[in-house]
Amino acid sequence: MANNENLRRGRSRPGIARTTLPAECKLPVPTPPERAEEWTDGMLARWVSLWKGPSATLWDDACIGMVALLVELESLGTNVNAAQLTEVRRISETLLLTPGSLSAAGYALEGWPV
Repeated sequence: MANNENLRRGRSRPGIARTTLPAECKLPVPTPPERAEEWTDGMLARWVSLWKGPSATLWDDACIGMVALLVELESLGTNVNAAQLTEVRRISETLLLTPGSLSAAGYALEGWPV
């Protein structure tokens, strides 16, 4: 299996015990920051989606600003510059939203091979 396939399936570190995260975070979705008053419905839906995702079970209130920035950068679509794209990737990895970062931190999602 190719390395990128292993990352996609959460097996970037074979033999390492991982904690399986629930499919959905059951914690309440935090209120978006004040600047979210200007967000579109799609941006608000993305906010909720991120906070309901498996990785959100690992976040605390300190992540609110980072999640908000990710929502705002993603809303730019293809109108991002190289620095903004790099920031999207960095935030996604920091928040454990990529299979590779999630696996490297010792976590897995339900259904990942062991």
